Amino acid sequence: MRKAVIFDVDGVIVFSEKVYQQRRALFFEKNGLSVPQKVQECFVGSNAQDMFEQLIPDDRRKREELLQAYKEFRQHYPIDYKEMFNPDILPTLNGLVNRGLRLAVASSGPLKNIYRILEVNQIKDYFELVTSGEMFARSKPNPEIYQYTVSHLELQPSECLVIEDSALGIEAARRANLSVAALKSHQFVIDQSQATYHIDSTKQLLTLV
Repeated sequence: MRKAVIFDVDGVIVFSEKVYQQRRALFFEKNGLSVPQKVQECFVGSNAQDMFEQLIPDDRRKREELLQAYKEFRQHYPIDYKEMFNPDILPTLNGLVNRGLRLAVASSGPLKNIYRILEVNQIKDYFELVTSGEMFARSKPNPEIYQYTVSHLELQPSECLVIEDSALGIEAARRANLSVAALKSHQFVIDQSQATYHIDSTKQLLTLV
């Protein structure tokens, strides 16, 4: 019996990945980095630190300089998270709460950004636990973020259901022995073959719990 649903944020609560990709591409261009589109798409579900480790594996100093520059760059390109809010989320959250399900967030993104997304869309109070990838040495596909979330909910993996969209997120959840509902992406072609379930809308979670 399911007792909790754990939500990814980008690509599930907000359809933000395409905008993130455009912002990254602009940064790469300004800094003389040649990153093909296919490589860019591999970063869906990842975070900035892991992204630069993949792009610049052999030069730690340059990698850290670019990471800091990218964090500053993002401040000048704010994103309207209300505009990209998934319209199915609110009825989904209400339906899950009405069925007695506990709700949590486990996202690769920075904690400050996660809270901003939840607050501007007025859904923060639905979630009893919010976990960010920046809290761990490695983000998704490392399973630690999901292991931590389940542990702090004081539940067993079999009692939780994860909703994800990215291949990295799905892999992280599966490695934590969690069932995963993969929300179909309308922005990218994503390998979601590892998922337990495949859904077109978050409202379908109500039939899975």
